[in-house]
Amino acid sequence: MTIQSIMVNLPLTMEENSIRRCEMTKENATIQDVANLAGVSKATVSKYINDIPYVATKTRKKIAEAIEELQFRPNTFARGLANKSLSLIGLVISDFQVSINMELIKAIEVESRRLGYNLVLVSTDDDDKKEEEVCEILINQYRHLDGIILANMRINGTSLSKLEGVFKNIVMVHRHVESMAVDYVVIDGYLGGKLAAEYLIRQGHKNLAMISGPTNIFQFKERIEGFKSVIKEYGIEEQALIIETDQSLEEGYRAAERIVLEHKLATAIFASSDMLALGVIEAATHYGWDIPNEISLIGYDNIFFSKLARVPLTTIDSRMKELGTTAVQLLNERIKGRATLEQIKLRPSLVVRDSCIKLSVPNK
Repeated sequence: MTIQSIMVNLPLTMEENSIRRCEMTKENATIQDVANLAGVSKATVSKYINDIPYVATKTRKKIAEAIEELQFRPNTFARGLANKSLSLIGLVISDFQVSINMELIKAIEVESRRLGYNLVLVSTDDDDKKEEEVCEILINQYRHLDGIILANMRINGTSLSKLEGVFKNIVMVHRHVESMAVDYVVIDGYLGGKLAAEYLIRQGHKNLAMISGPTNIFQFKERIEGFKSVIKEYGIEEQALIIETDQSLEEGYRAAERIVLEHKLATAIFASSDMLALGVIEAATHYGWDIPNEISLIGYDNIFFSKLARVPLTTIDSRMKELGTTAVQLLNERIKGRATLEQIKLRPSLVVRDSCIKLSVPNK
């Protein structure tokens, strides 16, 4: 975060002003320099910049000419203080180390910049204690933010009521809590879980396993429900295995060991994040399992690295760029005065690569 200091300058003499003008460049011209060159007060220049009435036409012309000569660019932070708007929004992310979050951050940063906003970025590391710390930091140190995008929501996680008491403009993205009356834009996790299960069954697989992230994250809960609805429809829920774990590559590796070494049933695995799926590929490499000929694998998210894996990963595209872009647009509409609630679920899609194979003889 950049901290700007404010200095009070005394008026320059005519000789000093002439020398100062020669030294002036667009990189270091200040509002005081504009005031000195125009022969007016700093407060008058501030009124002109912020389009406040009661600046005489002749004076406005002098200020405009001074701004043009000095190639002065108004300080957005100072202007924001005057207007009670800093053009500054906050983004709370769950964990910087999760690849999908980096894609989300980039999309949000690009759209924020396009709409004229700067970004304050904080992470909770998906930790209960840090959730509360971040909440207090935002309330105590960043209460002048124009709005907040929350990409860290868990059931019984961040205290949304505390934030709503300070920030009137809030949007949830990528993660949400279904029962909260707050704007959000997420992927349809239920439909994503269905797409994965249906594809594996169409490939002839009946013995399925699913590795899910923690169900206090509503997206994972939805993906499980979508997966379950399909295996129930096909009457194969009794032979399916669902393992709930954390979201890391290491947890995907350990879950794969349980599925293959302990249960020895599944011919296909649905990992509810690409990072978990990459963990399965690591385990397969270590143990010599053949993906896809022995085990078909489908991931979820379509992160950049999924197509670069040892076996290019079939996955569900969670449209992360669109999520980030839409979240900023929703927040901008809120800041501009929209009062209606907007809760958007984007439709996921299947991306077919090399990690799944159609069984020549469907397993019983």
